[in-house]
Amino acid sequence: MQENKFINEAFSIAIDKYLKNKDNPNNKEFDSFLVIVIRILILIYGELDIINPYRTNHETGLGGFDTNLKKYGLSDEQFEDFKNQVLFYYQNENNDEIMKSSFIKIQKLLIDMFILKKSHVLISDDEVQMFKSLLYFEADENLEKKNLYNRLTPNSNEILDYLNSKLFEQRHHFNLTEYKDVALSQEAYQIAGFNIVEVMNMSDKDIENVNNKVYHFFRIKDSDLNKRKRLESAIEYYKKYGNTLTSGNGYVDMLLLSGMIATGMMVITIIVINFMR
Repeated sequence: MQENKFINEAFSIAIDKYLKNKDNPNNKEFDSFLVIVIRILILIYGELDIINPYRTNHETGLGGFDTNLKKYGLSDEQFEDFKNQVLFYYQNENNDEIMKSSFIKIQKLLIDMFILKKSHVLISDDEVQMFKSLLYFEADENLEKKNLYNRLTPNSNEILDYLNSKLFEQRHHFNLTEYKDVALSQEAYQIAGFNIVEVMNMSDKDIENVNNKVYHFFRIKDSDLNKRKRLESAIEYYKKYGNTLTSGNGYVDMLLLSGMIATGMMVITIIVINFMR
């Protein structure tokens, strides 16, 4: 038993097993249920959001495990239930009858997390299929997962039905995230270092404050009446050259670049002349 527990003993052991086996995915331990849970969390939130808090023992607050899991809208009650269900499963891993309820509840909560992300972020069909492949279904081709499915939920389509119903609901509910016409493009926020999900959950006034910081990042003046069009040009310039030294105007940028080249050539000429004297 580990002395320092991250969240609880179940999470500490599961993450530790994931780290030890991620470079050896054929190991049976990598396909154990609690490690699968960690793999699903990483699929949803990214490895940094799950592993970094574990390594720094950062459970709460900004950058903490709880905040990372709630960034797409997971409620406090769902988060606490998830933690408790994972621990309960771990504590009763040798009792199939007791484990059954947690086995189902944990997967349903993971589905809820995935759907919340899908409501905020564009997710490819491949990622949906990857998520689905990690859940436990009757048709699973993975022997370890298939055996556990047969032990805990034989002939049950509860998880598959729950996933399909949530995906259907999400596809046909077009107002899951309120559209805010004061928002800029996702690329603009990402390049300037802002989290698009956090921005979209701000008030209109706070979004405008963030927008001003984005414009300043791209060297666009507050007084510019064509700021949004300038921003589009600045983003393209940044993606091409990897910096924000741009006015948002291609012609002006060309003059700036020409000026920098001319200055550089002049400096080189002076150095060469002085060297030859």
